[in-house]
Amino acid sequence: MMNEGAVHTKAADWLYEAIERVEGDVLLASPYLSYDVCRRLAQVACRSEYKWQLFTCLDPSAVANGFLRTDGLTELMHGGVNVRHVDRLHAKTFIVGGRGFLGSANLTGAGLGSSAAPNVELGVELGVAQVVSVRVAMEEWSSREITAEDLKELHAQAQQLTQAARPSSRGMDSVAGLALVEQLLLDARDGERTLWLKSEYGAPALDQWRNEWFFGSPQKGKGKGRPSIKPGDLVLICAETRDCYAVVEVTSEPEELPKFYVDERGQEADRWPWVSQTKPRFVPDDLLELKANELVRSTRGLQNGHIRLSFEQFTNAVRSLARLIT
Repeated sequence: MMNEGAVHTKAADWLYEAIERVEGDVLLASPYLSYDVCRRLAQVACRSEYKWQLFTCLDPSAVANGFLRTDGLTELMHGGVNVRHVDRLHAKTFIVGGRGFLGSANLTGAGLGSSAAPNVELGVELGVAQVVSVRVAMEEWSSREITAEDLKELHAQAQQLTQAARPSSRGMDSVAGLALVEQLLLDARDGERTLWLKSEYGAPALDQWRNEWFFGSPQKGKGKGRPSIKPGDLVLICAETRDCYAVVEVTSEPEELPKFYVDERGQEADRWPWVSQTKPRFVPDDLLELKANELVRSTRGLQNGHIRLSFEQFTNAVRSLARLIT
């Protein structure tokens, strides 16, 4: 039953009712797909007399982060669905026979509202003329059929992205580099981590931060005490010139005046006695014009070595650095 213009906050109710009463070809578009949704669609498609087609985007980073399931795509293909790739696909729309739905929901449990932790989504049911227009628009998209070999290659690319974080964008193509950035921003959402802007003396030293390294911090406050930087924290490195150029992750508790540090830094070690070990998370090949005062209202706090960043500030910095690999 068509209800033109009806607004839905839970797309699952519309979609699952529609596909059980399908009276015409099915055309679906979704960049992200979960396995359980794919399996349910495949079960209906395999017993349907109509043509089923699904548009998605073969994005290794989406697979690596669990947003796009290759096993789900395989289920659809085995169910007789013609699965096609569209570059830069962002649309989410479902055409089921003469009915249509357009909204923000991906074909995932969270997107459709059928999971225990649903997203906040909106969608609207299309009228007859709109269904025709949307179907025509979708069929005109530049696309190619996805094969089992495509999925095998996509899975391999995703596995590479989930290996240990690489120290540099050097040698990466833009897809792999941006996937590294997205994983970094995903980690930054972890409430157990603190995000920092850390000042280091001297000019930017890109090669230095591409390896396991360290930085020193002053005593906490006016009295003695270790700084609050801890393992897992993410740190944006800022040179004396106030150029921000690398992101590292802290791998150790602050240690007071370790011998290797005293031997290397001499008297300077007494000013910055607490040493934190780091590993690289994102270090671009080249220096980008990104100044600390573009991220924070005041850089005076850097006189004490480091200041906290909000998630928004950290994200802005990382995405700025990521421009170098696009």
